[in-house]
Amino acid sequence: MISEKIKQLLKRPMLVIMIFFLPLIATIISSSFLAKVQSDSKIPVALVDQDHSQMSKQVINRLQKTTEIQFLSLNEEQARKQLAKNKIDSIFMFPNGFQQEVEAGNYQGVIDLLTLPSSVATEAVREVVASEVTRLTTNIKAANEVRFLYKVYNIHAGPDLWKEAYRYTDNQWKPKPLMTIDYEAQGTKHTKQGSAQVTGYVPLWGFFTLLLCCLTSDWMIKERRHLFKRMKTMQKGLYGYIRSVSTAYAVLYVLQALISFALFKWLYGVESYGVLLYMCIYVIVCVAFSTWLASESQRVGSYYMISVVMVTGLSIIGGSFFSVGELSATIERISQWLPQHLLLYQHALPLTFIWKELAVSIACICLCAFKIVWNVRGMK
Repeated sequence: MISEKIKQLLKRPMLVIMIFFLPLIATIISSSFLAKVQSDSKIPVALVDQDHSQMSKQVINRLQKTTEIQFLSLNEEQARKQLAKNKIDSIFMFPNGFQQEVEAGNYQGVIDLLTLPSSVATEAVREVVASEVTRLTTNIKAANEVRFLYKVYNIHAGPDLWKEAYRYTDNQWKPKPLMTIDYEAQGTKHTKQGSAQVTGYVPLWGFFTLLLCCLTSDWMIKERRHLFKRMKTMQKGLYGYIRSVSTAYAVLYVLQALISFALFKWLYGVESYGVLLYMCIYVIVCVAFSTWLASESQRVGSYYMISVVMVTGLSIIGGSFFSVGELSATIERISQWLPQHLLLYQHALPLTFIWKELAVSIACICLCAFKIVWNVRGMK
């Protein structure tokens, strides 16, 4: 009966488009829009390289990797025009002789700053730039000191001693992970740095998938008055019918999760197949939740409205749109008990480390199934 119901659903072109393509299209468009908004909200700062040395290029490359500030590499004329039009916040110029000053140990006043009274983040950006210059000068001083000590103690040094000392010192600036997780998998020990979270395409996909599950679960309301009465007289009964329809929708949404994961892997480079497992678990929770919500409703119009409100609220608290830790520590603790938390891992952790999310998901499915049976029993 489940396979027959799946075939019936697949014969409805609009339903197929909604299930398999609508969440994907909405996720890609929304993630692109949010990325553009995030990029536009960054503080624009111009970097002018007049020295064109190896060290000036190194500092500029590092600054451009900063996520909070938008560093633009411009020439002096372009930068001054942009500053005059208030299109950038300030200009940091690397003058001729920048590398010579840094190699000599001078790090104060080696970069020229041009700004306007209306600039809002000059001091903050100055700190970022100063930290990179300090890093550079510290590496050079350390490498010079190592070379000097080798000469004092007559220690034989290779031709790359200075570079090796510089590289070693520079690596000390790189932060190490706060936590690593060692676990056994198929007899092989793995070490994974975790638990890195991401609020990007997968959490957005979770929001649109849950919303669509609620919209497609309106069959529970539409078929209640006519079809349910006839199903009570059938051999498998009403409970068997509801179970088969719900399972058919769950199968279609699991297939949608497989397709979505394949597309995300192609577009965004998803690294772990554990993400796929969590996506599949999540869609089963979505089907159970939406079916229960429909069983509680009497009218389609009110059901749609309640669904949108509940899905949006759960997605906000669950962190589908942004990191809820920025709002409140209490909300962040609550979000860890929602199924949406399954989708926040960029590198999927082993099942033993997300027992809380799995337990909540299983409990949600069981509670929804119990409540659906209870509601169906009370139908007349």
